[in-house]
Amino acid sequence: MEHEPTWVEELRAEIEDVPVERFLARAGGMRLYVPGARLTGSLLVTLAGRDIARWLSDRYAGEYLDVPSARAQARDGLRQALREAPDTPVNVLANRFGVSARRVLQVKAELAREEEPPLLKAMRSASSE
Repeated sequence: MEHEPTWVEELRAEIEDVPVERFLARAGGMRLYVPGARLTGSLLVTLAGRDIARWLSDRYAGEYLDVPSARAQARDGLRQALREAPDTPVNVLANRFGVSARRVLQVKAELAREEEPPLLKAMRSASSE
């Protein structure tokens, strides 16, 4: 998963941050069924609250949604933050995303490998042979 699902981005854009974050923290990693007309008493309402459940039901009734886990959210958020501001201090990012400084450095190295020019990749693989 390169970034969070589109429905999460849309939900964040339309509903306040606090309830959305609470829902993602409660249901992260789960696959949830989105009921249509009968929301009352559903697991979705219990985990998300009425506003979010209604928003999801209006768009995804009868479908299953995979809610990204906190780990996936932190990973994707960290990757995005490193892309947008690569000079941000490692300790600041570690604190913001709840990971170790070592993990920030690992992700930084992964991004560098993914985004290096093809010629440099070829030279690196040729030198290791």
